[in-house]
Amino acid sequence: MVITLRKLAMSLVVLLLPLLTAACSTANNEPTIPAGDTTGPVSADPIVLTIAVQSNEPFFDSLKAAFEASHPGIEVNFKEYVAMPGDKTAAGASAQIQRDMDKFVSTVTTELASGKGPDMLVTNYLPYKKYADKNMLADIGVMMNSDPDFKLDDYYANVFDTLKYNGKYVTIPTSVQFTNLWIGDSSAIGQSDVGDKDWSWQQFIDRVKPLVPSGGSAISQMPADTLLQTMLNPGIGQFVDQEARKASFDGEAFIHLLKQAKQMVDDGMVAPDAGTNLNLFLPYPFRYLSDLITIPQVMLGAEGAVYRAPGAAPGYAFRSNLTLSINDKSPNKEAAWEFLKFILSDEIQSNSSRSGMRGMPVSKKAFHGLQEALKQQENTGATSKKTLDGQSIVIEPPTDEEIDKLESYMTGINAVQETDSKIAELIAGETGPFFKGQKSAEETAGAIQGKVTTYLNE
Repeated sequence: MVITLRKLAMSLVVLLLPLLTAACSTANNEPTIPAGDTTGPVSADPIVLTIAVQSNEPFFDSLKAAFEASHPGIEVNFKEYVAMPGDKTAAGASAQIQRDMDKFVSTVTTELASGKGPDMLVTNYLPYKKYADKNMLADIGVMMNSDPDFKLDDYYANVFDTLKYNGKYVTIPTSVQFTNLWIGDSSAIGQSDVGDKDWSWQQFIDRVKPLVPSGGSAISQMPADTLLQTMLNPGIGQFVDQEARKASFDGEAFIHLLKQAKQMVDDGMVAPDAGTNLNLFLPYPFRYLSDLITIPQVMLGAEGAVYRAPGAAPGYAFRSNLTLSINDKSPNKEAAWEFLKFILSDEIQSNSSRSGMRGMPVSKKAFHGLQEALKQQENTGATSKKTLDGQSIVIEPPTDEEIDKLESYMTGINAVQETDSKIAELIAGETGPFFKGQKSAEETAGAIQGKVTTYLNE
């Protein structure tokens, strides 16, 4: 059974549900976060810990309340950066998002360069490597090693290691959302050994193209620009050396990648939307442990399975919904470390719901707790039901073997999806004409190389 229009429409509901849930949260419906023990520095005059975020949200308010309750003497201030005046019209929404992003990056960069700036940064969309090159970020690894209450072995250190730069932990991911996992139709794919654990994009084309059903496509909901972003996963690091401030987009590897992407578009292997096509794969941003069990069943019943997307190297890639750095010039580095340690605590990590961390925990104890909760469901033999598109779907409980296998996704992480918004913007701006046939791959690669090199050396 291939992925049909109705099931693809259902996937949109599933994809959007976490976002809608977070967006609709209010102060009266915030997640309950344990306050924990009272720890941290205490002074007569309260320390104001300022944390730079692109925009505030209810979860941050909950973190603030819980942290302040357990750390008297420290006040948390989430400082958001929004371009004014705001444009809330439907037509201006997209442009407003970009303006907010530009303001966030430019203002934080200026503040850090002044030697002041916020105490902590949410670095998901910030060029943290450029900051580290200028010694603006603290080495969090030193804080970890000097704190007897913190044990690195309690965490999936391989996840932290993906963001290590010049041998230092200058930014720490606090949750995991996989970026190179797909839902696939095992009835059409499983009979063939596609070798998805370590396949390249060329192997994907060669192996999957013969399996595409007549009138269908290999991947759904994949417009050309998104396809290239997907092919660049786990990130621009394979073409950008931030430390040396050099790029290699004009090399044969990137030019070949451009040609592969255009080949798939021209051959109809990718569908820009759900359409009426029959599709083999559907990219899905797995961010909750139970989703690895339930979502494939929701989409395809017993035939649904999880596959690793093609890539340059084996292993799993991820992004974090909350990645934090500490300003090395901050007078409140001790308080900042206490806040980061608080977010990494088992109590907070265990709150990985759609209104909590919104991702899989990096704490081993919290992750194992979620596994045990799934096993309790399996031991009772209970099924669960989900209603999507007016249809009731029965979700069979997972087996112990399936649950134990889930940890292999975490231990198999060896790459992070890079998020330098400026470089992504430069690539997108140059590849539009290429996919329309207006520029060659070589011309496009050369233009990207020039602009990215200029940016790296600013």
